[in-house]
Amino acid sequence: MPGVRRDPGRDIQRALLHLGSGFPSKFGDRVDEAVIKYYRWLLKTDFGNAGSFENASIFVEAVGEKMIHCGNTGNYMQLYLKVVNNWIDDIKYLCSCEPTANVAVEVLCDLMKGKSLDEAAGVSEQAFYQWIGCDGEELKLKVRGLLEMMNEGIARYKAQMLASKKVTDSPQW
Repeated sequence: MPGVRRDPGRDIQRALLHLGSGFPSKFGDRVDEAVIKYYRWLLKTDFGNAGSFENASIFVEAVGEKMIHCGNTGNYMQLYLKVVNNWIDDIKYLCSCEPTANVAVEVLCDLMKGKSLDEAAGVSEQAFYQWIGCDGEELKLKVRGLLEMMNEGIARYKAQMLASKKVTDSPQW
């Protein structure tokens, strides 16, 4: 988030404490072992899809509890998509969320790259669960929210493209 300085080391320490704590999450179950394993792999590989780019074709943002149930009101998720000829050429994200949301958004990026907008809009929750190897309740909330964000962004982009096509197709008097 522009203007907000974050301490990645502190965030990673907090995440590892959360993952290794064994304390119940707010949904009453422990973070699934598959999510923990995936998150630890992301820590080692430096979150390959994290980042942003200027002039994104599609930009979608959620803050706090909106859509992805990221937790505290200071948390946020931003998706940046580069679309070329109705195909997702690249997708990046910026977020300040807990580990389950980080895992879900990384998988979202991997699932969406190279897909047409129609294919991306049709990606199911099941694809996430198969990729990660679990379908815990906390993960389900994140996945549903991310798919909602994606579909909102895709629908808005298509509407803008249709509107601009109508303007360019109208006769000039």
